Amino acid sequence: MIHVVGLGLGNTKTLAMDALEAIKTASLIVGSQRQLYCVKHLLSQTQQQLNYPRPFASLKTMLLAYITENPQHEICLLASGDPLFYGISDFLLRYFSVDQLTFYSNISSIQTAFSRIKKPWQEAKIISLHGRPLSNLIPCLANHRLIALLTDQYSHPRAIATILCQQKCNNASVFICEALGTKEEKTSLFTAKVLAKSAQTFHPLHITIIEQEDSACGLPSFAGFDDALFITDSKEAGKGMISKREVRLVSLSLLQPKAKDIAWDIGAGCGTIAVEWAYWNQQGIIYAIEYHPKRLHCLRQNKQKFAVNNLHIIANKAPAALQSLPRPNAIFIGGSAGKLAIILDDCWEKLADNGRIVINCVTENCKTELQNWLKMQDIPHNALDWTEIAVSKGTQLADQLLMRPRLPVRLLRISKD
Repeated sequence: MIHVVGLGLGNTKTLAMDALEAIKTASLIVGSQRQLYCVKHLLSQTQQQLNYPRPFASLKTMLLAYITENPQHEICLLASGDPLFYGISDFLLRYFSVDQLTFYSNISSIQTAFSRIKKPWQEAKIISLHGRPLSNLIPCLANHRLIALLTDQYSHPRAIATILCQQKCNNASVFICEALGTKEEKTSLFTAKVLAKSAQTFHPLHITIIEQEDSACGLPSFAGFDDALFITDSKEAGKGMISKREVRLVSLSLLQPKAKDIAWDIGAGCGTIAVEWAYWNQQGIIYAIEYHPKRLHCLRQNKQKFAVNNLHIIANKAPAALQSLPRPNAIFIGGSAGKLAIILDDCWEKLADNGRIVINCVTENCKTELQNWLKMQDIPHNALDWTEIAVSKGTQLADQLLMRPRLPVRLLRISKD
């Protein structure tokens, strides 16, 4: 059995009796130097002590070797805070069965930080930036009043405040909770605009909490981005090779994105579908396939602008670009360069069970090619969902309202049982 004991803030007085027993009776204790020092008064001379290996991934090999040589011995792994909260548990559960593992929870640093600033945290959005891009914070700013961040050396407080100011959250409150549970513990409060210009340094071990009241964050807080927000291949805002807002909303509704989905956007253009898809489904992974140089440039800029790090750009043509991609749960086809039937053959074969394909057709050639492809397939009618969108947008002509029609768009969703 592998016992995983959360040490909370490093005070063994907070440990439950069963956690103390797991530490005292294990034959092997593994932890950092600081963690082993914390529990040394509980250990006997017969208990073997080891530091976590570097690289950390070699822990698996180390544990399996020990278990093979000592099959009847108990192992205790020490963890900071709560091991089931952004801790060692994810790693262990990838390689060991749940029957081999026992977890002993404790107070997390996030929980402690909120107690220090005296704020309820049940509605807080919690993000780990440890080893992850700082820009992961950006999509969370529009819809979360309270955000707690686990950080590393790259996501230091001033860098976080700079991101907030770039997104017009200048007056957001930023709490820095340093060295929690130690003699060096300290809590500071800044506004983002003050912190961004501050030269103050902070303890390497800290939690950052952001609180927004009436934020002027410039990011969308609801589905249906304004077309003008996107960078496009046109000099006129909101124009160019993009799926316009009304079509985009219906397309995403038909796709019904789910957490953990693998998704393809074929013929992504400047990326309006792929970017909004990734923005609202942060637990999904979206692959945007586009080959046109100018549109690719816009696509990359839009990915960066909206900080959708779960969007992966494939600079190639379909169907060749699809061969190395993981099996998708959802596919959007917005452009096919006259190869719709070939692309659909490939997509239908690779689509996962219970997956869905949404095809966007504007030209008559595309509509005809789609109908011809369907005639060759054995797809039941109840698996097809047809929608045609005809939108008119209001403009002014001689001080009078004029509704100008756009080209109608035909959408088909095909569901795969």
